[in-house]
Amino acid sequence: MASEAQLEQQIGQLSDWLHERVLTPWKIEELQRELLLHLRQYELNVYRMQIGMPMLHPLYSIGTYIWKQDRGSYQETYGRGSDKDDAWQKSPIKPMYEAGLNERCFRLQDSEAEQFPMLVELRDEGVTEHLVQVAGFSDRSIPTDEQEGVVLTWSTTDADGFTETQIKLLSRLRLPLSALVKGLAQRKLTVDILDTYLGSYSGSRVLSGKIQRGDVEMINAVIFFCDLRDSSVLAKEYSPKAFLDLLNQYYEVTAGTVEKHGGEVLRFIGDASLAIFPIQKFDSDSTACKKALDASKEALRLCDQLNEKRKRLGEQQIKFGIGLHKGEVLYGNMGIPTRLEFTVIGEAANEAARIEGMCKELGETVLVSKIFSECVASNWVSHGRHKLKNIADEIEVLSPVFS
Repeated sequence: MASEAQLEQQIGQLSDWLHERVLTPWKIEELQRELLLHLRQYELNVYRMQIGMPMLHPLYSIGTYIWKQDRGSYQETYGRGSDKDDAWQKSPIKPMYEAGLNERCFRLQDSEAEQFPMLVELRDEGVTEHLVQVAGFSDRSIPTDEQEGVVLTWSTTDADGFTETQIKLLSRLRLPLSALVKGLAQRKLTVDILDTYLGSYSGSRVLSGKIQRGDVEMINAVIFFCDLRDSSVLAKEYSPKAFLDLLNQYYEVTAGTVEKHGGEVLRFIGDASLAIFPIQKFDSDSTACKKALDASKEALRLCDQLNEKRKRLGEQQIKFGIGLHKGEVLYGNMGIPTRLEFTVIGEAANEAARIEGMCKELGETVLVSKIFSECVASNWVSHGRHKLKNIADEIEVLSPVFS
């Protein structure tokens, strides 16, 4: 057993190591793995280690980072609603949290462990002792996902569990480790929010410092413009909430498919969406065009499936038009000093919107420009050249024949 002086030296070394990495933009999983390597130097056999905290996310309320000897690092999330509540009711964290404790050890051979399915599962894997720590969560009368805090858990398979010295070491690590984890989580939260509201392509530029009005560049991109049909009629027929549900279904099969194929949704304009497939993100113009065309094809397929369900429910069908074009656009921060957005402007963006506007007139769901069609092999049907509103030159538009 380490002496008090040795223990203080170990704690000091680990604390210094943690503080040195406060400003390092690494991931929580990397921190977790390196920390466990350091702990091995002190003969601390950790079988499983978990870091959990509330998430600001539209789908999930709790996120966890887990490391196990036989699996390495992986993540788990708990959704909002009944699933999360059920997991909380069965968690060994709940009684200690509600009792106002910051730390508690569970001996898995004790009868108390039988109350918690997770501890029974760990015991079956050979775990002998499970240490739970919490930091933050100043008001224990409200749920964990409604306030700031970090949960740490440590499991060992050593026959006698953790030693007294090991418990002291982990106890002293609770606050500095939680502070570092929280800092890394805030950075990840920033990335997640930027990805959600700007998209990963634009969000990465904001994180890299492109945050001033006028931070723009000319880029070559495929422009994807999509608009809902008969939206005014639908808005009158449905309640506001029902119409919003319809819009979200429409966006999932259109804008959601764009993201799935590597595109970047820049704006939702009422019931229309503007997206790009930046050429520099792909290996060629033809690849970017093919991705955009594949996204359009899948959007049609998914919408057909959705409309079958809506038909069975007696709901109105969802119809839309998609315009695809390729060209140079001005991409970057625009707006007023206190309210900016990442978007694209330029003749090519306007042309894509006008091409989509021809869909209803020509009875097509997807229309593309001649420039676009020349970049990707497909069965094309030409609809001739057309004079588009506010566009100087006539543009030939074509529709794909999807097999």
